[in-house]
Amino acid sequence: MVDGDAAVGHGPPVSRGDAPSWLDELVLEPGPPWHHMGLRAVDEAAWLVVDDRREAELAEKARLLAQRHDEVFAALDGTGPAGDETLALITGWLARHRPDLVIPRPAPGAADAHPLELAGRQVQEDLCLMDRRDGATRLVAASLCFPTHWRLRDKIGGSAAAIHGPVPHYREELAPRVDRFLERIPAGRISVRRNWGVHDHDTLFVPEHPSPRPGITADDAGERLWLRSERQTLRRLPETGAVLFTIRVQFARLGVLAARPDVARRLAAAARGAAAAGTDRVPAHLDAVCAWLDRVR
Repeated sequence: MVDGDAAVGHGPPVSRGDAPSWLDELVLEPGPPWHHMGLRAVDEAAWLVVDDRREAELAEKARLLAQRHDEVFAALDGTGPAGDETLALITGWLARHRPDLVIPRPAPGAADAHPLELAGRQVQEDLCLMDRRDGATRLVAASLCFPTHWRLRDKIGGSAAAIHGPVPHYREELAPRVDRFLERIPAGRISVRRNWGVHDHDTLFVPEHPSPRPGITADDAGERLWLRSERQTLRRLPETGAVLFTIRVQFARLGVLAARPDVARRLAAAARGAAAAGTDRVPAHLDAVCAWLDRVR
């Protein structure tokens, strides 16, 4: 617990960088309920996000695919057609909206790769394919270079309920709605949502919960902690009927919220609620996070 002197401080400093616009897309509620689908429709032009992290993130994807391929890519038999459709969708989107970024040929050594892997090498998003098998909508293929606390090899072939099995309150609050949505999502509609968590690093590849960094206090939480958010989209592929789930990981240093007291206030309430519910959105440093946020005025 933060002591009384630390809680007084001099107010949170404004950290490097501006507050990103995606902060306004976060669903920050103290709960219950503890989970929200928070889906909204998005236009085709806004389906994917391209920013100044593109070159670095595509390079990191290439490194992971070369060095840890079996950890970041998996595909069940029979997923080639849905992969082909995804690749055509990705390259078509880039050609229409960012023709300057079209990659004309596969990366060295990737010419014979699964088409979903080729698609994933062209965008900053991770790409997951869900399809109906054995009575449930299951994860059948994925290019997952930037996971947040889960391993692809443990989830491939699983249903949405199985994938989210360890998440507190998921089964009773979200599982039925997610299953219905995946069954009924029409082709031609793109839905988007965001999640969030507070981390003490800005590492992209995080398949496990890392050990918390020691010594973070309310005085330096703004500089040493990060808000990690996944921008997730879902759309049905019109030809194969599979559902394409994209995941774009984005970070903001906690300190940028010094310029957004409205978000800081809601985040503090949501963080306390998440901790009470046993979720892992703020797995460590809860007291420092909330004390820092409470200072923002």
